Amino acid sequence: MARPSQPSNPLHLLIRDKIKVSAQISSSRGYQNFNPALLERLQKNNRIHNRAYSKSPLLIKKISSGSTLSPIRQIAKFKLSLIRNIERFFPAENNSLTVSPQGAVLEALMLGDRGRMDESMSRALQDAGIFHLFAISGAHIALISFILFFFFRLLRISARSSYVMLMFILIVYAFLVEGRPSILRATTMTLIYLLGKLIWRETTLFNTISISAFALLCINPYSLFNAGFQLTFAATLSIVIFYPKFIKYLPKLPLRISEIFALSAASQLGVLPIMANTFNRITFSSLFLNFAALPLVALIMLSGYVFLLFSFLSPVLANYLVPAVNFLINLLISISHLFDRFSFLSFRIPTPHTATIIGYFLFLFFLLLPWKKKKLKWLAFAGFLVFLAILITYPFPSFSKDLKVTFIDVGQGDSILVEFPGHKKMLIDGGGFFSDSFDIGERVLSPFLWKKGIKTIDYLVLSHSHPDHLNGLVSVARNFKVREFWESLSPTENYSHEELQRNLSPSVLHLWMFRGDSRLINGTSIDILHPEESRLPFGSIENDSSMVLRLSYGQTSFLFTGDIEQEAEQNIWENITVLKSDILKSPHHGSLSSSSEEFLHAVNPSVIVICVGENNRFHFPDPTILQRYWENGAALYRTDTHGAIEIISDGQGFKIRTALNPLH
Repeated sequence: MARPSQPSNPLHLLIRDKIKVSAQISSSRGYQNFNPALLERLQKNNRIHNRAYSKSPLLIKKISSGSTLSPIRQIAKFKLSLIRNIERFFPAENNSLTVSPQGAVLEALMLGDRGRMDESMSRALQDAGIFHLFAISGAHIALISFILFFFFRLLRISARSSYVMLMFILIVYAFLVEGRPSILRATTMTLIYLLGKLIWRETTLFNTISISAFALLCINPYSLFNAGFQLTFAATLSIVIFYPKFIKYLPKLPLRISEIFALSAASQLGVLPIMANTFNRITFSSLFLNFAALPLVALIMLSGYVFLLFSFLSPVLANYLVPAVNFLINLLISISHLFDRFSFLSFRIPTPHTATIIGYFLFLFFLLLPWKKKKLKWLAFAGFLVFLAILITYPFPSFSKDLKVTFIDVGQGDSILVEFPGHKKMLIDGGGFFSDSFDIGERVLSPFLWKKGIKTIDYLVLSHSHPDHLNGLVSVARNFKVREFWESLSPTENYSHEELQRNLSPSVLHLWMFRGDSRLINGTSIDILHPEESRLPFGSIENDSSMVLRLSYGQTSFLFTGDIEQEAEQNIWENITVLKSDILKSPHHGSLSSSSEEFLHAVNPSVIVICVGENNRFHFPDPTILQRYWENGAALYRTDTHGAIEIISDGQGFKIRTALNPLH
């Protein structure tokens, strides 16, 4: 269903409409970095077989409209009218948007669509550990059920009739929010529970959970590997098992404080390893913020339902409710920032080892056993604490025996990880896009580093401040501890660079590196070959201002060239004595403006790596340059065809493996 907020689409398509579209089937395989691609997992979970792209909405033609008698179509039309009313009463101050940030939050809470929520707002909610409240799930269904049961009781409707009416309303609501996985899981569990009450009057929660999981897996078996599925059932089981045990030992406090804490703590026990494994996040702040966030979300939803009702019946009354809804939403956002200064309450960690997760759940299970000897109970508790400590601290420093250089697949851009012999790490550039529609640093680069067990980037290097090198580093600076930051020129009036600086800790050593600077890191020599400090223009960033590094370890050498073009190449080969390198990172993604014959002759590489995006709009690498590389006799590797490229050297020689052909 197309939103009315997309004026570029003149069709306003609804479910059951038939369309004809001129589109190209995508051959994209996602980002390949030695682990299952994010795109592939998303497609499997959503039962999508392939994707296609159309250049313009004008290439989409409606052939016929769906039947007006279709209940699903009528529900979709009703949702469109709800969205229009939210846009009408919560207009955006920014002309480029169609709804205010508060309206986007209301849309997320009421209709389950988080697509228009501000990215920084979503990140703050995730850091605070209360973002799950914005995924329509069990809490929303419980609130809707409570409101409706209360209303039915006022009307003196019998319990069995209430169950039937509630089941019908929940089914309609599930279609209203387009059957999103989270609402489907919550609705399925509630429907099975209510059905059990109708048939047997008494139900067992374990049976309800088991039947719900079985039914959902029959619909989509791949759900078993979906984080939302795992979190839903882990949290539900954990609450059923541990909530009675927690509440038993807590004092009775006013405003249901004990109940909320027991609920939060019980669910946290079940989801902590899954959150760490899937989202690389440990969050304890939600244990405290839930005291305010849960009642606030309930108030926002209740006032939101009243607002939506009045938006149809009495726009004047609806207008009076808007300031109250805005106030509640702003209050919720403010609460999410309460613990921003206390980083130990919410932080990111590398992906935990499988043994750690198994040990955590195993000792959690041992705690439930009816041990006759107290010593065994205490032993189980001690074992659980050990694995809990391992999980949240990840005390395993990433180690490399040899020099390891990985050209990471970040699409059209550069990002290179250097793992020195020992524990030290260097990241050169972070990829990125010219628009902020996809955060390559958060979605691709950080998960790749976490999978390798990396917590600290000792040297963060920015070759130059173009988006396809800079933007991905913003999230890296936020997610990892950085010791030193290297660059040659700080740009003026560059938002992404300013954001990078804000995310770097004040303790980070900021160094400006130029020709002649060098470092020796764990037996690896690094020399800065370009730019010269005196030749840099002030403020503006050009391809030829890229930092060029030559790295040598024993008899193996690498040349990392950024986006330099022929003028900078000439300056380098005319002024640098030692330029010969075994592995060359192709300058400027293999563009025609780089890789001059004189430069290639001076470097004389045996391997050339091109960091380039699949089907990129610049048509890199240029065929002329590819021909020049082949004539040079170098082995050619490309991130668009090979995925990530890993080169390992023991100082005597090197070996190469690629993500799309690991045995190469």
